[in-house]
Amino acid sequence: MTRSGPTLDRRGFLRIGSLGAGAVGLGILGLGAASCSSADAGDAGTPPDFIAPTDPEVAAAEQARGWNGKEVPVALAAGVATVDLGGRLVDTWSYGGRAVAPELRASVRDKMLVSVRNELAVDTTLHWHGIRIRNDMDGAAPVTQDPIAPAGEFVYDFVVPDPGTHWYHSHSGLQADRGLFGALVVEDPDDRSGADVDVVLVLDDWIDGLGTTPEAVLAALNPAMTGGHGGHGGGTGVEHSAEQMSVAETLVSGGHGSSVPLGGMTQHIGYPMHLINGRPPNDPEVVTAAPGSRVRLRIVNAAAETPYRFAVAGHELTVIAADGFDVTPTTTDTLIIGMAQRYDVLVTVKSGAWPVVAKVEGRDGHASTVLRSTDAVPLPNPDVGPVIPELDGRLLAESALRPAESVKLDPRPVDRDYRVELIQAGDRYVWGMAGPDAGKLVMRQGERVRITMANTTTMWHPMHTHGHTFAVPDYGGLRRDTVNVLPGTELAIEFDADNPGEWMFHCHNAYHFEAGMTANLRYIR
Repeated sequence: MTRSGPTLDRRGFLRIGSLGAGAVGLGILGLGAASCSSADAGDAGTPPDFIAPTDPEVAAAEQARGWNGKEVPVALAAGVATVDLGGRLVDTWSYGGRAVAPELRASVRDKMLVSVRNELAVDTTLHWHGIRIRNDMDGAAPVTQDPIAPAGEFVYDFVVPDPGTHWYHSHSGLQADRGLFGALVVEDPDDRSGADVDVVLVLDDWIDGLGTTPEAVLAALNPAMTGGHGGHGGGTGVEHSAEQMSVAETLVSGGHGSSVPLGGMTQHIGYPMHLINGRPPNDPEVVTAAPGSRVRLRIVNAAAETPYRFAVAGHELTVIAADGFDVTPTTTDTLIIGMAQRYDVLVTVKSGAWPVVAKVEGRDGHASTVLRSTDAVPLPNPDVGPVIPELDGRLLAESALRPAESVKLDPRPVDRDYRVELIQAGDRYVWGMAGPDAGKLVMRQGERVRITMANTTTMWHPMHTHGHTFAVPDYGGLRRDTVNVLPGTELAIEFDADNPGEWMFHCHNAYHFEAGMTANLRYIR
């Protein structure tokens, strides 16, 4: 496919220019500007009256969520750890000393009380992805809170209003491309899935400690950036390791940047390791269930920049939820899971030991584990490789899913209709949102908002809204919080402005986000 950036020289230094994302966002495109339309500017050009994260409207919205009186206390510490990746010990950052953080569970309307202590040498935060959380607990510094300083502590205190499969991750720099992420399941007391077993599978691409770090890869992509969502810093001509250049080449070559179907593209080396629940294919965390039982697999793609094609050998999948929202049950052999997306699927277990494979879409690499019935013997070699027939079977496109009636947005006229362009700045590794509306995404409480995203690039972007979930009109009103916008296409989302404050709206390719593809959604009085 067409490359979205320049060719890399493995022996030299990737000279993509010194223009940082902050310069593009503010100086060229008006990205993130605190302006709004003239109708909202107030008399005589006075500044709009924005609702801040600590304002009473935010507290009132939290009160309306109807806490059930139950508290779920959790203590997490972000720190340095040595993790075992199938016999290879690597130094990384972690909550709890593993390559994936502890799985958290709560029920609808429980109150989470999560104490996060920062044992790192740098600032950190924690974001609760997919939760209609109160604005001051969203974990997106500096928008909603001050970062947690080294040796500091912050308690996230919020009610979880909706059931579903969600996740949590650091929202500081590229920290989530280490081990600072985990699954959060909000259980539905009225669950009618019929599942006998409930299992979470967290997919991840891994680079940290394998000859490089995420920050070093970003520096290879654009030496002007030092992290921090379009940070700044001086870049000098330096040698980069083969590992850094391998991942950097993948990120600019667009190995996954195609429209559905996404197969048949040039293969790139990319990330050296892919994990399920923090474990590589040679050391799987086996899923065990009785033959004939129905297993609910909650699949979370926590990868920084890798979409996966997921399948279970010998079994069909019945998709029952996307990003925590029920869908009309749909059977398939395989599906593609974009970065930050989640799918819940039902599998009726057959006797035997069956590979579960998450194949990297568009290039080499895979993560895998095993589904084993209780009457089967273990596989002698758990790493079966990336090839199982189901991966080439029926592919369920995201656009073919339809929402369950219970989760559809009520039809109503749109009050605000915005349009943004998803762009790359020339041939530099700098990404952004452009157009007259890019810095003016404002709304009042109770309004219906539409944002049409026009992808002008050769890569596809998983676009995510903080604090809100949306419907995709072109997909029959499918509800999500992260949707893939394919190259050269336009896609609209609609949502109700029902959660006041200031919220991030960005691409969930971690490197695109760091390089500037982000804006804010701001409430006004």
